[in-house]
Amino acid sequence: MKRIWTVLSVLALANVVALGGFAGWLAQTGRLSIERLRQVREMFSETVAMEQSRLDAEAQALADAEKAKSKELSGSARSASELVAMRLNATEVDLQRIERLRREVEDLQRMLQRDQASLDEQVVSFRKERDAFNAMRDRMREIEGGVQFKKSLAVLEGVRATEARDMLGTLLQEGSKEQVVSYLNAMDERARAKVLTEFIKAGQPDVAAELLESLRTRGIETPADGETPG
Repeated sequence: MKRIWTVLSVLALANVVALGGFAGWLAQTGRLSIERLRQVREMFSETVAMEQSRLDAEAQALADAEKAKSKELSGSARSASELVAMRLNATEVDLQRIERLRREVEDLQRMLQRDQASLDEQVVSFRKERDAFNAMRDRMREIEGGVQFKKSLAVLEGVRATEARDMLGTLLQEGSKEQVVSYLNAMDERARAKVLTEFIKAGQPDVAAELLESLRTRGIETPADGETPG
């Protein structure tokens, strides 16, 4: 029995020496280091089941990371598409605003053209009325300044009011209203009032009113040449 233990001890010591020599050889040839010893120790400290579980967990973590990355890229693409859509929409709004402003400017231009055309027509009409009035005033001055006018005026003032009314009525029927108004304007105020009263008595109040209005507007000055109504 003692001999068996001796043999076993010798074999164990020989194995230890052999392992030590092998380890020394590995170290001397650069095949063994502290890091490799640590890795070997960690490898044998983990069971096969534990290693498989760890590998599965790492694979799942890698898959989750890839999925998250893909989702992030998809979200980025969607955000870029939304940004492009927003910019396109903003551009469309700007174009609509520009088009609306263009139409408003065109409407204002047309309105200004209409107003200018209307103003031009008013100026032309005013000048025609002014020229007609000036021509009438010149005719009245010519009539009132003539010798024959003064003689006729003296006759009208010398007859009775009824006779003067009849004479002036005849001139009105002949279309010589300006001449009638000139006679009345040149008459003495009392004589003129009597003649107009006779028109009313004769049932012609409208004629008397028209003559009075013509007398009222007689002598109204027109704007100077070149002026236009404001």
